[in-house]
Amino acid sequence: MKDYHLNDSPFFRLMGAIGDLVVLNILWLLCCLPVVTAGASTLALFAIVHKIAAGEDYRTASGFFKAFRRDFKQATALWLVVLAAGIAALAGLRAASAQDDVFTGLLAAASFLLLAGVCCCGCWGLALLARFTYRHGLPALLDGARMTVANLLPTVGILVLLAWMPLLWVLAPGWFIYLLLPLFLAGGSVTALGMAALMRPAVARMEQAGRKPEPPRDPFEEEQTDGEDDLT
Repeated sequence: MKDYHLNDSPFFRLMGAIGDLVVLNILWLLCCLPVVTAGASTLALFAIVHKIAAGEDYRTASGFFKAFRRDFKQATALWLVVLAAGIAALAGLRAASAQDDVFTGLLAAASFLLLAGVCCCGCWGLALLARFTYRHGLPALLDGARMTVANLLPTVGILVLLAWMPLLWVLAPGWFIYLLLPLFLAGGSVTALGMAALMRPAVARMEQAGRKPEPPRDPFEEEQTDGEDDLT
């Protein structure tokens, strides 16, 4: 007799979750290939992993692309600001490494702090934009900066999650090669899920304070609805 409750077992739930993370990671990587769309792709990834962290129902591929389209403009604007600041920080680090004196030491420290701050503010900003409604990307980035300062322990955890792969490449390239396939399949989505879990208490407090309005409608769906109304 077939066991119809087999799919509800912990093993099959775990396999389903791993499969969802693999699909999310591949979608995220593909949508990041044009660098300009990396912000919207990361926002879409955060939109799904936040639902996973909150124990909410979600759709993997359709939910990803719906979030990607819905907040594309806001996410792209936020991402371009973060990208420009990150490039400036990396340029400062590179310039500081060319010489060894007091000035370049200060430049290196300032550039490193800028890079760390930009990464944290960008992650918080995209995560908030994925979870809440913003008309523009800059307010989400400013809220991300506030959350970075107000939630230091989760922010430190986010920095660790951002840095462990580059550090592994630098400190233990052999292990990085061994882990390359798992990282390709689910490295980004697992990292984003870890960030969402760290952010969850702060996000839950915002939701309890009434900071979660209904998400904006998908503009593609609005155009389709308008077209149907014209036909009728």
